[in-house]
Amino acid sequence: MASIETNGRVRKLRRMQRGNYFFRLLFIPLLFGIIYLCIKITMPIINQHKMEPKVANAAKPEHTIEAEGPKQMTDVPNAYQVNYREKVNEIIKDSINDENIIESTVKEWKPNVTRQSEPHIVQFNFQSQDFFEMEEAVSNAISLTKKDFTVWHLGQSYDNQSVKVYVATTDLSYKYVVFLHWVDKEGWLPILVQQVKELKY
Repeated sequence: MASIETNGRVRKLRRMQRGNYFFRLLFIPLLFGIIYLCIKITMPIINQHKMEPKVANAAKPEHTIEAEGPKQMTDVPNAYQVNYREKVNEIIKDSINDENIIESTVKEWKPNVTRQSEPHIVQFNFQSQDFFEMEEAVSNAISLTKKDFTVWHLGQSYDNQSVKVYVATTDLSYKYVVFLHWVDKEGWLPILVQQVKELKY
């Protein structure tokens, strides 16, 4: 009698073990299937975020002059911009046939706060306070933080108190030439941003 009862327990235990083994075999491919589906669903989202830097999601500039359209500014600039309106129009007019330029943008920018004293002399050294303030002005002009873009080159613009800053987003999706002018006792003022296909300097 004890032997029959023991055999019954053994058979019951073996059935339970076989059931557990079956569920384990079923669980492993099910787990891999769930992981595979999660990867398939999330990869396009990750790739989309990689391809669209912050500038792509930024609000549309207030005044944008398309490469194909008229280059003359028709907005009423702020007190700072009015001083450079003629020069900006001249730059845009000179570049009207430049196929490298995608669009030219003018907004109601203000000078970046400076810690420098007058008389101001432009410093092209990438370690200087002047360069640091140029970066700040560029960041304001293209609506990106400094970690989202890289300055490739600094060049003199139309006089000895104006520069052209050649920048690209860190993923190289967007490239810009940012025109800055030094405002006495105030700092660097962005006066024009041109989005370009390639950085040519």
